[in-house]
Amino acid sequence: MKHLLILSACFLFTTATNAQLFAVPEIVKQTFAKQYPDAKEAKWSDGLDNHTVRFTLGDKKMKASYAPKGDWVWTETKVEMTELPKAVQDGFKDSKYKDWTVKETVSVTKPRAEANEYKIVVQKSALNKKILVFDAKGRLYEELIGL
Repeated sequence: MKHLLILSACFLFTTATNAQLFAVPEIVKQTFAKQYPDAKEAKWSDGLDNHTVRFTLGDKKMKASYAPKGDWVWTETKVEMTELPKAVQDGFKDSKYKDWTVKETVSVTKPRAEANEYKIVVQKSALNKKILVFDAKGRLYEELIGL
C-alpha cells in the first residue's frame, strides 16, 4: 500500500510539472494577440508571477512576458550581434569578455524604451559561461553565471 501511495504521488508530481499550473487569463491572451497579431507557434507557460509565451514572428524567435492582469512586462528577441546597437557592440568589444565565444545575443524590449536591455551569452569553456547584460548606452551592468 505504501508503494502504491508513493507511485501515485510521483505520477501526480510528474503530471503537474509537465502541465501549466494555472490557466493563462483571457486578458493576457488578448493583450498578446493585439500586440503580436502575426505571431505563430505560441506556447504558453507560467511562472510564479507572470505568464510567458514563446513564439515566432517572421523569422525571429521571441519570448514575451505578461502580468496576470494583462500588462506587458517585456519581450526577448534572438538577434545577431550586428543587430545590437553600436554602443552595445562597442561595450562588448571593450569588456574583459571580448575574446570569449559568443553563443547567443538577445534584445530585451520593455514598456519604457530607456529600460531596454541587451544580453550577450558568452562561453570560454564547457564550465565557464556568462550572460552579460548591457543597457542601451553599452554599459555592462550585470554578469550572470550561465548553465
